[in-house]
Amino acid sequence: MRKNIVIGVLISAILIGVALTVHYNLVAPETPIITDPEDLADGPRILNADFWSDFYPDQYSSYLLNSEMEETPFGGSVPYSYVERYLDLQVLYAGNAFSLDYLRSRGHVYSLEDVIGTERGKPGASCLSCKTPDYLDMIEEHGFDVHAMDFYQLADKAQNPISCYDCHGNTPGEIKITRDHLSKALELVDDDYKMGDLVCAQCHVEYYLHPETKEVILPWDYGITVEGMERTFEEADYFDWIHPDTGTELLKVQHPEFETFQGSVHSDFGMSCLDCHMPRKQNEAGEVYHSHHWTSPLKHIEESCLSCHAETPDELTDKVLSIQSSVYDMTNEVSALIVELVKELTAAVDSGEVSEEILNQVREYHRKAQWRWDFVFVENSTGFHHSDFARNTLDDARSYAEKGLELLR
Repeated sequence: MRKNIVIGVLISAILIGVALTVHYNLVAPETPIITDPEDLADGPRILNADFWSDFYPDQYSSYLLNSEMEETPFGGSVPYSYVERYLDLQVLYAGNAFSLDYLRSRGHVYSLEDVIGTERGKPGASCLSCKTPDYLDMIEEHGFDVHAMDFYQLADKAQNPISCYDCHGNTPGEIKITRDHLSKALELVDDDYKMGDLVCAQCHVEYYLHPETKEVILPWDYGITVEGMERTFEEADYFDWIHPDTGTELLKVQHPEFETFQGSVHSDFGMSCLDCHMPRKQNEAGEVYHSHHWTSPLKHIEESCLSCHAETPDELTDKVLSIQSSVYDMTNEVSALIVELVKELTAAVDSGEVSEEILNQVREYHRKAQWRWDFVFVENSTGFHHSDFARNTLDDARSYAEKGLELLR
């Protein structure tokens, strides 16, 4: 009798185990019953960050800090209007949706909500590509045609903002590239970039949407330099919009943090985005983990900066703000000069007294000047990621604007 009971218990335990396994395959990821996350490495995508909260509580709690909204001297996560703060944009972006609705980005946990909420038009569902890991499932479901599908139709089905899967897949602690547009672009370049940069380059890059398929494409045919990407656009005869007053075919830069950072002092020193934006921290038990609060390194300056720098926190903060202030002022000076060019070019077009040959040459200078100015303006470090690059690029923008004005005068 006792033997039968033992056998019965064992059989019941086996059946319960099978039932739990089957149940796991059916339930939403938010209710895990696994004990080892490595079991999910080759399983279905786990897209909800909440899933990992019990396994990686410190990383998860720091991830939630991305919901905070704080304004910093040259950035922050408060969604103020760029168009209201920088009035030149109404002239420079005229005819482009960014002249109507352009807010400072909030933290990563708002990525899906903010892309849905913006009043700028959505040419395709590919606008979800960097805003939610759900888009990866959508690609599998609908195939390549998903990029040109209706944005709102698919946005209604998306549930998760940027989460663990975007950078780790199903294997937290291991960095992975999950976006095909980056994988394809890397086939065009010879450089061996650090994975700590590439995981961020999945989104923090310059890109454009294919005019027909709406696929996200990184213009790296000739490398990641300003001139190389410009050449890619020129050979493809690509432009984002035509300025309604000057007739110039213009390019709208996105957020080229990855391209800007390469070749900087910190990059050449062997550091990546993660070293400054995801510093190591220690919990109450003395365990070390990487912070997942993606914000200014100045907010955790002890861990991010002082392990290498000898200055005091105040001295280092002043140094950073000084660099940003100089780039900020230079950016505004150049934008004012390009506005001057736009106004004089507009007057020349309206007058009908300037030859089309001269107008087209000035338009070319306008395009080149604004592309370079915008490259610095929209990059989210106000020049700090690579201050020499920012200043040189603005110098080139100024030079092209001055050439245009010289032709008109």
